Amino acid sequence: MADRQSNVATLRSMGRDIVSLDLDPTQQRDLQTAVDECVTRYSGVCDVCARHRAELTGVEAAVSGYRSKLDAFLSWLDTTERSAVMMDSIADDVSTVQQQADEQRVSLMSLCR
Repeated sequence: MADRQSNVATLRSMGRDIVSLDLDPTQQRDLQTAVDECVTRYSGVCDVCARHRAELTGVEAAVSGYRSKLDAFLSWLDTTERSAVMMDSIADDVSTVQQQADEQRVSLMSLCR
């Protein structure tokens, strides 16, 4: 936007130069009104852009916070997935579960002796 400031200053200067020409009062007034409207519109656009930039900066900060939390969660999830893969699978039928439980009881009893 700073690069456009010189363009607006040039527009104002040109408007003043044209208005100062030997024109009838109606033409001068219309021309001055057009130049003033252009400058006002440009100022309004600059204000909107500044407000949007401020809002965007706030959103970027929020996204950064979410991103760091998400990264921590993804790290925990990767670690958990790796440890879950290393674990023995659990059977899904009753007879196999019963057999595994019996084996665990026997194994624990032999350790207690």
